[in-house]
Amino acid sequence: MAASYSNPISLKSIIYKENQNKTGIYRWTNLITGDCYIGSSVNLAKRFSNYFSNNFLTRETLRAKSKIYSALLKYGHDNFQLDVLEYCALRTKVLILKEQQY
Repeated sequence: MAASYSNPISLKSIIYKENQNKTGIYRWTNLITGDCYIGSSVNLAKRFSNYFSNNFLTRETLRAKSKIYSALLKYGHDNFQLDVLEYCALRTKVLILKEQQY
């Protein structure tokens, strides 16, 4: 595992700083239900900023009915762990293949 954040909402600024200009595979784990969501991004800091925006989460939940967005809104960020599973080269095709492996 490349990085792990046990209380992501309180570590927001550190998460942004450590993942600036990085590409990778990440996992959100709900500490209450045990459910997890795996995703990937060519810009992790930007993706994580979306996850920390309640306005973004609400809008996207209504639009796309995303399970992870709904869960973050329902349970709160403090009931999740965020793990960066792997940092990857900046090639989208490779990134998607690695995400599917997880």
